[in-house]
Amino acid sequence: MAAAARPFDFNAFDAAAPVAPALGAAAPEPATAYTQAELDAAVAEARKDAVKSIAAGEALKQTALLEAISARLADAASSEIDGVADHLETLTGITETIVKQVCIASAAAQQTEAIMAMADRFLRAADDDAGATLVLPGKTTKRARAQIEKSLAERAGDQITVLTDNALSPGEVRLEWRGGAMARTHDDINARIEAIFAATKPSRAARSARKETKS
Repeated sequence: MAAAARPFDFNAFDAAAPVAPALGAAAPEPATAYTQAELDAAVAEARKDAVKSIAAGEALKQTALLEAISARLADAASSEIDGVADHLETLTGITETIVKQVCIASAAAQQTEAIMAMADRFLRAADDDAGATLVLPGKTTKRARAQIEKSLAERAGDQITVLTDNALSPGEVRLEWRGGAMARTHDDINARIEAIFAATKPSRAARSARKETKS
């Protein structure tokens, strides 16, 4: 007697086939377990690293800012110093001009005294009776010339004669003799004053060199 037939389940076609484990496959590693204290310590260390990193970056920013401020202050100070030096240079130039004018005026006022001093130097150095010639400005008044001639006669007799030269300005004088001469001119007075002021004037060249060095 034949066996009874079983009904076929068509839904079996849609069911997924069981996957057989691959031969030699490694078993999954068990998850690492951390204690709460270890987690807290790791978080605290991460925070420290973050704070250090932020602090380092902020320090760099602040350092750069301070350097920029310092450079600007240095430039401002240098500009201020240069400005003061320029004012001093201007004032020094004005003062020099005033001193020149005062000295030239004084030379004209003290012309007779200067002539007598030159005559005395000549007489002390002269080793013979050779004469000399005193040259006065052409604008010398007759009264002033007469007074000078009288004073010279008292010192040197007729050894020094007096002439005039229109090229000389008031206060200028020249004493000439064979092989020598002495003179007091405005150019000589100005040169002496300029030499004195040259030592006190601000040096523009030195300041320019400092600027080039800084840049």
